Amino acid sequence: MRVSVGIDLGSSRVKLLALDEEGNALGVTMASYATESRQPGYAEQNPDRWWDALRLAMFEMLSRPSMRGADVVALGLTGQMHSAVFLDAAGVPLRPALMWSDGRAEAEATEIEKRIPRNELVARTGNRSNVSFTAPKIMWVAAHEPEVYARTRWIVQPKDALRARLTGEVASDVSDASATLLFDLKARTWAPDICQKLGIDAGMLPPIMESETKAGDLREDAARALGLPAGIAVAVGGADAPAAALGLGMAREEDARGTVLISLGTGGQVLAPVAEPHVDPEGRLHGLAHVVPGQWCVMAAILSAAASLDWVVRLLRPDDPNGSRELLAAAAKVPAGSDGLIFVPYLRGERTPHFDPAARGAMIGMRISHGAPELTRAVLEGVAFALAEGLDLMRGVGVEPTSGVVAGGGVNRLWQQIIADVLNLPVALGATEHGSARGAALLGAVAGGVIPSTVNGVPPLPAHTRLMEPDPANVKLYAGISATYRDLYGRLPRG
Repeated sequence: MRVSVGIDLGSSRVKLLALDEEGNALGVTMASYATESRQPGYAEQNPDRWWDALRLAMFEMLSRPSMRGADVVALGLTGQMHSAVFLDAAGVPLRPALMWSDGRAEAEATEIEKRIPRNELVARTGNRSNVSFTAPKIMWVAAHEPEVYARTRWIVQPKDALRARLTGEVASDVSDASATLLFDLKARTWAPDICQKLGIDAGMLPPIMESETKAGDLREDAARALGLPAGIAVAVGGADAPAAALGLGMAREEDARGTVLISLGTGGQVLAPVAEPHVDPEGRLHGLAHVVPGQWCVMAAILSAAASLDWVVRLLRPDDPNGSRELLAAAAKVPAGSDGLIFVPYLRGERTPHFDPAARGAMIGMRISHGAPELTRAVLEGVAFALAEGLDLMRGVGVEPTSGVVAGGGVNRLWQQIIADVLNLPVALGATEHGSARGAALLGAVAGGVIPSTVNGVPPLPAHTRLMEPDPANVKLYAGISATYRDLYGRLPRG
């Protein structure tokens, strides 16, 4: 039984998923690591902790009864986007990795659009400048830690740093590269002229490959540490959101009509695979390369999806292990509209559509009669309104979805129905909550010769379940509330 293991290096934990050649998941294991904040706005991780977590999760995976007799022939990787890991010539990290959530480079993010006008930057890269992206982080290190920058040989994404330790080979893929602001989206390659304008040494950027390409073989020391055979294939891998789309069956789209992925993680995304780049001229959407060769993605992203639900649970049920379940059950009894409450989920600033790190959240319309059930439902509705605003922008650039698939750790029945009603789309529950890890396993399966490509020969995914059709009465109600919601941004305080 040939098996590919997908490695998903997330924001707080690594997740492994083993996939056999028939497409069956043999198990999922996880191990956590910390994010450090030495100063307000900083978010860093120690790459050595990624390796420690991978070893723990792999040991647990290989000890599972379902893995008896398994012949692990390949590894695939995916991971958090927009980060920056600085490696020396030996591939050793020179400092902690700057994560996507690190906000120290606001001045550099502003400087980028002074050097490259926004319309030019968006037309080339598919994205506007934002503090979350990689380019301003590189500029910050060059300006504030010149000794680190001087010793840097490679600047890579987290999954690329981990893969370099697995294989000794340094590379990146088109999907992660497209989330750096240094990538020509249509050409699917680095943009040296943009690097030059930003004062970034393009020679520090790794070679780019398609995500399913074999990057190298698992070297002996890494194999011993992980309990795997030396020499197995390791795929280049891809960014987590496009990998999730692949893992949930969204490999190829010819006419921008079909299914969109609605992801409810810490942040939230609406992502559509497309056959060519679809770019919002104002840069309110993300243009990305897909992990599938010859395909792209257009994506709306919000910063606080499940994070908003976690916030209200902590607020209303502190230290209660059953708090989330009880609050959701009570919220399900509240009629649509939350009795006039509107929640704005800008708890950590916002990306789509405002790209404003100073945006602030709010609970509008509170009365003395409101309680925990209304507040909880308002939070779920507010996140759905934010996702709908992004989907409308996607429609404006030619994406015409006919259905959605919802996935991620924040998914629950009530939220799924609210999203179906607010987006006015039939929304199914994804067949797996581990879409990114499954996508990584599929990329590994191609690199290891288990399947021919991500376009052809992908094992069938189990059918998506629990389809929620939009309720016409709620669709009409939410359309009116959504208009009010969208008017609130300009009326709320910032800072």
